[in-house]
Amino acid sequence: MTKKSDFDYRSKSEELEQVVAQLQNPDIQIDEATKLHTVGLKLIGELEEYLNQAEVEVKKHISGTS
Repeated sequence: MTKKSDFDYRSKSEELEQVVAQLQNPDIQIDEATKLHTVGLKLIGELEEYLNQAEVEVKKHISGTS
């Protein structure tokens, strides 16, 4: 993943929402759905990694260590 300061959580979340909306279309072709599923999984992984890193930082601040 890119540096945390370069990561735009809101943008990635919105992109994931768009992928989900497209996947919910009953007329979607299987090839497109497969591609979107892969993109969605990648986005979920990036968002989870970002949140995990943020959690570690918050815990450090709470415990008083840098």
